[in-house]
Amino acid sequence: MRAAICALMELLVMTPRLTRADIDALLAQPTEDVRAEIAVKVGGQVAAGELSGQERLIANDILRIMVRDVADRVRVALTRSIAQTRDIPGDVAAQLARDIDEIAVPFLAVSPALSDDDLVAIVRMGSDAKSTAIAGRAVVSDVVCGALASAAGKGPVTRMLSNRGADIAPAAFHTVIDRWPQDDDVTGAMAQREVLPLSIAERLVTLVSDEVKQHLMAHHALGAEMAERLALEAREAATIGLLDGLPDVENFERLMDHLHVSGRLTGTLIVRAACMGEMRFVEYALAKLAHISAGRAWKLVHDAGRLGLRALFQRTGLAEALYPPLRTAVDVFHETALNGEVHDQEHFRRTLIERVLTQTDGLEGDDLDFLLYQISRQEQKMAQPQAISA
Repeated sequence: MRAAICALMELLVMTPRLTRADIDALLAQPTEDVRAEIAVKVGGQVAAGELSGQERLIANDILRIMVRDVADRVRVALTRSIAQTRDIPGDVAAQLARDIDEIAVPFLAVSPALSDDDLVAIVRMGSDAKSTAIAGRAVVSDVVCGALASAAGKGPVTRMLSNRGADIAPAAFHTVIDRWPQDDDVTGAMAQREVLPLSIAERLVTLVSDEVKQHLMAHHALGAEMAERLALEAREAATIGLLDGLPDVENFERLMDHLHVSGRLTGTLIVRAACMGEMRFVEYALAKLAHISAGRAWKLVHDAGRLGLRALFQRTGLAEALYPPLRTAVDVFHETALNGEVHDQEHFRRTLIERVLTQTDGLEGDDLDFLLYQISRQEQKMAQPQAISA
């Protein structure tokens, strides 16, 4: 190996960083220190990008020899000198990426010479340290994110979720949730991302609610009914909280599609949204259930008379018990707008609770949340298939 390096270096001696003294030193004392120093110089020449075509070919051959040096120190020195160089041979980059962690990890974290195929292959090798380095790269493509989601361990996946430069496709998010549905570290990192697909955000809401329910039942001696009620409130309130990030019509329509397909576009969710003053949600939700346009639903919801909302509601097939609180919410919304009051959700909600509890008959309870929970239970019973009597 030393003879081959010397022969190649003879051709590079005209370059400013590699001298005759370097060759003499290598011939006289081919120690690790000397080889490491030469590795840094050759790597530096390649990184500088100032070699001619012939010189570059020679330098690449030297890299191929040094990347297989038996001394870790030599390979470490070489890696540091070319880690951020794009134009190095693919086989050299692949060899360094598969090396021991001390060499491969810093190279994997930054090297622009590695292709998506290279990175995916490393992820599938199953090394947490190497996969974590890949997950933390400044830019991680959707292809690599998909491989991390399906093949990497929890550590690398959590790092990917926390990385703003990771381009994570919806399918990869679903894969991660399927693998760690009850892991707070994973779901927490996912929830903290700046942008999430609506289907993922909604699924996270459901997962978190289930965790709250189980925790309450296990640690606070609450009955199943109370835990279920709190879970329903948390899920629906969190879903409504997603509306702040939906500025345009297309996003509202996509949310309605997802909620409807997943069976979560319920009457109680619509009434809860109305009670929070989220009338745009109400309009789109009722339009979806009634199979009409959002524009037509808007006219019916805000009909100055009493017939428009009633006709629209009947067409949705929702439980009749939901109509009184929905009607009251719409009335209070109109009164607030007509009075020119500054919209405040807490004040709006308190006004609604007072009005609903004084105008709604047939259901017991001390607040609107309990009322909605009772109606939700009625809806679930109505949705269950009835047994066929003999």
